[in-house]
Amino acid sequence: MKRIILLVLMLVVKTSFAQNNKSFKYGFVDQAGKEIVPCKYDAVEAFLNGFAVVKVKDKSGVVDKTGKEVVRCIYDEVVNKQNWIVISSKSAKMHYLVKSADALLTKKYDEVKTLSPEITAVKLNNKWGFIDVVGEEIMPKYDEINDFSDRFAVVKLNGKYGIIDQIGKEIVLPTYDRVQNFKDGLAIVESNSKYGVVSEEGKIVIPVKYDMNFYFDNNVSIVKLDNKYGVLNNDGKEIAPVKYDFMMLNDDLIQVKLDDKYGLIDKEGKEITAPKYDGIESFKDGIAVIKSNGKYGFIDKTGKEIVIPKYEKADDFVDGVAIVKASAGK
Repeated sequence: MKRIILLVLMLVVKTSFAQNNKSFKYGFVDQAGKEIVPCKYDAVEAFLNGFAVVKVKDKSGVVDKTGKEVVRCIYDEVVNKQNWIVISSKSAKMHYLVKSADALLTKKYDEVKTLSPEITAVKLNNKWGFIDVVGEEIMPKYDEINDFSDRFAVVKLNGKYGIIDQIGKEIVLPTYDRVQNFKDGLAIVESNSKYGVVSEEGKIVIPVKYDMNFYFDNNVSIVKLDNKYGVLNNDGKEIAPVKYDFMMLNDDLIQVKLDDKYGLIDKEGKEITAPKYDGIESFKDGIAVIKSNGKYGFIDKTGKEIVIPKYEKADDFVDGVAIVKASAGK
């Protein structure tokens, strides 16, 4: 459809030179000069996404680019938005009509919101559904629908959460207390304060049994089960056994605690240094301060002791050097 330009056509209703009263009527023509909307309206607005608001006297309606009056001019106010039209009248409840694929859907909704550039959420009788990517209605039945991220959206139904795709298929059934949307093909789910992972195919990759949320970094996540810690990859495979008293990321390594001693493993589960230190501080410039038997030294990421623990105190390296403290005379 060629771009629509507005034609203002003046019709002289009264030709008396004495009174010189004039009235204007408005319509639309295309770039070929064809009048697609007759000049019969008292006021018109520009087209937006296929539709334009028109007025007869003090009542508003809507026309499409074929000139069809898709909403009769009987309403007190009509507001034309990018993806929907808001219709108000003093004698009736305000409602919304959704635009989809150059068509104006006739079903009236109580509320609407944008979930993605192609998808509009619709609310009816206090339940949410949406108009999908091909203009079909996914029946309003959910208590909440969140924005689509990539191809998926988190929904809430009867106090439980799940995930749907762009055509309304429930990939993750609304049975969980909390759901995080898919990231890299995986969704973290929570039920009764236990955590697991579901794939985009709806399969449980990691059983919902762990006591700590997953934070995948480079395909692995620290997990907690029965007050012990381990490491899983995002396929659910155990990289490091769930046997440690504590774990935390330390740069690109994992710091572990076992029997009140600290060590390091890498993200493939390989032991860099056994749990034998009283403390390991954060790596800075590839070197970390270590503590053993009340003395301080330094270790690198291969587990090599750059300086054996012999100082009373040691600070992090800055510009290639570190401040250390030793007893006088030693």
